[in-house]
Amino acid sequence: MSTVWRRPGYEFEPAATPPLPPNAYASAEVFADEQQRLFAPTSGLTYVGHDLLLPQAGHRRADGDPRLLLTRDDTGAVRLLANVCTHACRPLVTDDLPVCRSTVLCEYHDWSFRRDGSLIGGRNIDFGSGADGTAVRDRLALPSFPTISWHGFHFAVDPHHADAYAADLARIDADFAERGIAHWLDLDGWVMASTHDDPYRGDWKMFLEVFGDCYHVPPYHPGLASFVDCGSIEWTFGENFHVQFLQLSSERGAKSARYADWMNGLDRYYALRGEATPHTAVAWVGVYPNMMFEVYNGLRVISVAVPVGPDQYVNRVHYCVPADMEQLVPGLPQAIRAAYDETVEEDRTLVETRYDGMLAAASLGLTGDRYFTNLSGPALEAGVAHFHDWWTRRLAQPVG
Repeated sequence: MSTVWRRPGYEFEPAATPPLPPNAYASAEVFADEQQRLFAPTSGLTYVGHDLLLPQAGHRRADGDPRLLLTRDDTGAVRLLANVCTHACRPLVTDDLPVCRSTVLCEYHDWSFRRDGSLIGGRNIDFGSGADGTAVRDRLALPSFPTISWHGFHFAVDPHHADAYAADLARIDADFAERGIAHWLDLDGWVMASTHDDPYRGDWKMFLEVFGDCYHVPPYHPGLASFVDCGSIEWTFGENFHVQFLQLSSERGAKSARYADWMNGLDRYYALRGEATPHTAVAWVGVYPNMMFEVYNGLRVISVAVPVGPDQYVNRVHYCVPADMEQLVPGLPQAIRAAYDETVEEDRTLVETRYDGMLAAASLGLTGDRYFTNLSGPALEAGVAHFHDWWTRRLAQPVG
């Protein structure tokens, strides 16, 4: 099959995309290149946080990137600053807790900054007066980076291509609207139930490959495969994202007691709200390089795959549930998370065995491709091909 996905200004042909070469993985040289080309704040579109993480005026470390600070002022405006004091280059914030204070303070020498990054002052130091003093203070302000926001998500952005990235996010809006679930992208009325970091062995790209692979779901995830109908999959693609839309399965989670609890709990929850249970099971949204928004019926999961080395990464996961769910159906949020975590554990084996297999192939001197994507029928691995295409194009671009 050679399907071409087309939309105004963009087309994608999975069959024309070769897999990534073996030397693209677990390479110190490639990792350094990715840090510059994919993860620098002005390199493209990089997720740095959501409103649920900083709901009030204050500041906190950017989500998954300790080099950066998100700030919110009293008007609600969000800015992105370097998390580095300009006095002696120490981090200003060293944990992920929000700081509800009007200033950003360096604890080591009492230097303080406003939430727009401008310097207030430092302990027992004279920066001068007049124009010279102003120039010194301006030079010592915290460096700032351009951002764009979308449904409460905040992204660092390449300012030269901000309009194109905004258009990509608008395409996701259109994809959800076409399916009658535009409101599923908003987290108003939802609460962040928990957050945790999962460390993994391997190259971060392997996690994104699994995220774009629906092919493994029927044979490998019995619970999930009886909750979502993989035969109903609809793909949508943009320059820097893909989305998989799937409907609820008629099996109603029957192959896993936990997924059956999820499905039965949903019916009770919607009935108590006087609503019918929506037919959509999930929309899996991947915004490259490394942000995933899993928009399940009854659950939202924000996650970001954070590379920490050529052969290790962390997946930071935020679980969000409707604010009224626990009250209406006590225990349902915990039951839903138990089902989701069942699949997470299965996915851990899936992603780490790919890394093990890659090491084995290299040690045997095998020269074949390391991925042969399944593009038959509904093209259940089209997301893998799309991610490979995006990565190849981005790493081929000149720096700067």
